[in-house]
Amino acid sequence: MFRATQPGERVGPLKALRNFFGRGFQFSGRASRSDYWWIALYAALLSWGGQHADEHDYFSGPLTDGPEWIAVVYLLLALALLAAAILCVVFGIALSVRRLHDANLSGLWYLLILVPFLGAPALLILALLPPDPRGVRFDNQLLPQAPGAGSR
Repeated sequence: MFRATQPGERVGPLKALRNFFGRGFQFSGRASRSDYWWIALYAALLSWGGQHADEHDYFSGPLTDGPEWIAVVYLLLALALLAAAILCVVFGIALSVRRLHDANLSGLWYLLILVPFLGAPALLILALLPPDPRGVRFDNQLLPQAPGAGSR
């Protein structure tokens, strides 16, 4: 089974990608700063690459002026890329929520993204916060607690 990293554990670029895609729908638990920032770097590079490709019109010209079936192939490819992009947005939200958990903040702080101009920079600042051991409260409890445990 997939082994999640421990909170505060530094991960490399490949492990960060495995965590990103392996825990994509997991909104509980915690994500380390290295997990978060490796994915942020990948997202920035992909964004830059997409803008570069768009500026140079790599997706227009003789290839799209061919038979009708080529247009259908391009449409299917565009739909597949759109589905992958939507999936990555959901995975990114889950990663951000887990990063907030690692700093002992509720995932609801992610709603700051809805505040125009200030929300995204505020979330980036929160992502810089160091891990807080009290964030363990957001981890999955694999073992049932004994009656009365943790009531004090």
